[in-house]
Amino acid sequence: MEALPLILFSGMGADDGVFEPQLKSFPQLTVPRWIEPLPHESLADYAKRFAAQIDPGVPCFVGGASFGGFVAIEAARHLQTRACFLIGSVRCPSELPLRIRALRKLKHLLPAIPFEWIAPLAGCSVRLRGERMRPVTRKLMNMLDHSKAAYLRWACEAVLTWEPTLPAPAFPVYHIHGHHDLVLPVRRTHADEIVYTGGHILSLTRPLDVNRFLTEKMNTCTTPIDVATAATIHS
Repeated sequence: MEALPLILFSGMGADDGVFEPQLKSFPQLTVPRWIEPLPHESLADYAKRFAAQIDPGVPCFVGGASFGGFVAIEAARHLQTRACFLIGSVRCPSELPLRIRALRKLKHLLPAIPFEWIAPLAGCSVRLRGERMRPVTRKLMNMLDHSKAAYLRWACEAVLTWEPTLPAPAFPVYHIHGHHDLVLPVRRTHADEIVYTGGHILSLTRPLDVNRFLTEKMNTCTTPIDVATAATIHS
């Protein structure tokens, strides 16, 4: 039986390098390149437009890491999704850490933040301290070095204005999270599996756990799931 397509969205400012171990293990995997956002486009609208561009036209699995998980759970509503996989991410805005939710009142200040400096600073850090950085940190900083300021500004605004989409999705959502995640603390999530030695970038730092998780969950979702079953899963 041919494997169903697997679509994974990378994190904010990241590219397909964040899923390098998964790309080697799952030949059916694609990691879409981020599309250009429209001015002040909501996360849900961006994900819907993104889904239309990457739709394989057949049943598929969708997922994402960190910010990519936010996009995945919204985009999955517009695809023939068998299941959605969150890797160090959250299911809804209420699971975001308090420090991020507190910034919602300050979202009007985003235009004043010099995002144009972020990429050059990341590149400078790699050039100055690259040999002393952990390989994963160096890889992420290199990705950020190639990020566009307009995209980063939009992504931050999208997170701060993200509203829960109703009703509950008609597909199961499976979530793996690192116990030592400092970006999105696990205590605020409802993760199905916790990697007790893991941090935020599980796909790179704990690839065997992530690959096993994806394999097991895809194997349990080889047949379509109806709305009633999905509602039970989310209750």
